[in-house]
Amino acid sequence: MKTPSLFVLPLLVFLLMGNVKPAAAQVVAPVVITAATAPAGVRPALARDATALADPMREALRTLPLAKKRFLAGLPDGDQFLLSVRVAASDTSFRHASVRVLGWRGNTVQALLLPEAANPAILAEPMPVSFPETAVVDWTLLRASGREEGNYVGRYTDTARQVEGMRLR
Repeated sequence: MKTPSLFVLPLLVFLLMGNVKPAAAQVVAPVVITAATAPAGVRPALARDATALADPMREALRTLPLAKKRFLAGLPDGDQFLLSVRVAASDTSFRHASVRVLGWRGNTVQALLLPEAANPAILAEPMPVSFPETAVVDWTLLRASGREEGNYVGRYTDTARQVEGMRLR
């Protein structure tokens, strides 16, 4: 049998390995965190975030049971029920993320984690996640018409950014 040339071997390896993705390109499953499940390094940032958003979060969580009841009763076609949660970004940080609710099993939410609008490279496609209801930071009922209900924390942070961007005279 004739041995392959030095040119053919690398070509064969390349063709055989063509469907293998490097480890860095593989998507790591996101971890939705709560105050109880957060890694120790994340807890100080989580506490600061909870303090800064205390009032809008309190209102969002106060109204969540009624919003959940409306979702479970069935939404009109085109309406979406979104939740805001915190997702571990590293051992010492987290990010706020949006999920589209698919259903509830008791106090456990099944949802699709949505890609970040500002950085779609973090998550290219919606990813299934399941988490306890205690992980919820905010809720939004997005109507097919574009009108939204809830979004207490979202509106608060948008207003805070606008105020920060205002120029003083």
